Amino acid sequence: ELMKPLGENSESSLESREIWAIAGGKGGTGKTFLTSQMAVSLASKNKRVIVIDTDFGGANIHSFFGLKKKVSSLNYFFEEKEPLENLLVETEVNNLQVIPGDFNAINVNAIKHMQKLKLFRHIKNLQADYVLLDIGAGSNFNTIDFFLLADKLIVVTVPEITAIENLFQFIRNTYFRKLFFLLGVYGLKTRAKDVWKNRKKYNISNIIGLIEHIRTEFDCNPMIFSELSDFSINIILNKLRSPTEVEHGFSIRSLCLKFLGVNALFSGYVEYDTQFWKSLSLIQPKSSIQVSPRLQNEIHKITGNIQLMTQMKIGNT
Repeated sequence: ELMKPLGENSESSLESREIWAIAGGKGGTGKTFLTSQMAVSLASKNKRVIVIDTDFGGANIHSFFGLKKKVSSLNYFFEEKEPLENLLVETEVNNLQVIPGDFNAINVNAIKHMQKLKLFRHIKNLQADYVLLDIGAGSNFNTIDFFLLADKLIVVTVPEITAIENLFQFIRNTYFRKLFFLLGVYGLKTRAKDVWKNRKKYNISNIIGLIEHIRTEFDCNPMIFSELSDFSINIILNKLRSPTEVEHGFSIRSLCLKFLGVNALFSGYVEYDTQFWKSLSLIQPKSSIQVSPRLQNEIHKITGNIQLMTQMKIGNT
């Protein structure tokens, strides 16, 4: 119920509409900044874009568009039953609207199952070319379900070992959530969980081994494996301070393929801009932030790669 059913076309009546979800696994990666700037990049291509702040408890996308904290927020959807389209807030950027979150409102863990399904339906019915979801940190089920709602799954990290480890764990948890949802559709989830719990007995060392065991030992609908093969992650590296750190993007991609069997695309990187991050704390909530031409160019490249499902090549710095 939480993800697209097997065999269902991911497109709604708006055939060209795409949902992008941007997550980070941990805080401090610059995820919200990149979400806002990818939205600006898409809007500059004459696309209608909506950004929704689903970072419950840590919502701040409004700050990047110069919006006051007290404007209409996603909290009205949950508590006042306000239709999602009524919460759209105009920004200074043409073609770009925002549904802010509420910093002091709902905790993601408090969202009930039916509330989540209702929100998913409303998001899918928004009239836009692109809907970008700014996903909160962590790997709880609600956070992962919001992430899996999207057509394009995007993760942001920085070139630090703890951030990369958290990101890999987030991708792993997301892939497990997707797998067990698919198995649940056919009543195989309990059996698969038992195999994983006793994986040493079956000589299974990772999720690739689990999936192969399911493929050979379970009587499964082949659509399960078709859905899994379509699972893809777009990786963005942020705040790079050295050209050699670009290699982290390719390393994460290799880890995903080797240990999860997940198709990961290294969509690009953004170099650390000392002046920008220093000035960010001084920005007043009255106008959207300004970025340098270099930052704009890097984000345009990333956005284009995600649109086309292409990626950086080794040596392309």
